[in-house]
Amino acid sequence: MANTSILKKGTPPPREKTTNVIQADPCKSEGKNKPLQVMIPPEVFNAFSAKAGETFGYSKGSKSQLFMAMWESYISMK
Repeated sequence: MANTSILKKGTPPPREKTTNVIQADPCKSEGKNKPLQVMIPPEVFNAFSAKAGETFGYSKGSKSQLFMAMWESYISMK
């Protein structure tokens, strides 16, 4: 049987507060998103990933944000 006499009695420490990750999502969209998958050389992928991180921060969704910025720039040039 386990020796429980050495355990401290009382209430546990309070729960830590965390931010709402769903509410703070930088990739929100009005509708459902669809994946766009392309095959590119590894050096292009690495360069694109680095540029996305530098521009939008090294977080989830930065590559999508960079692609959307590029797309909007392309559309505005037409």
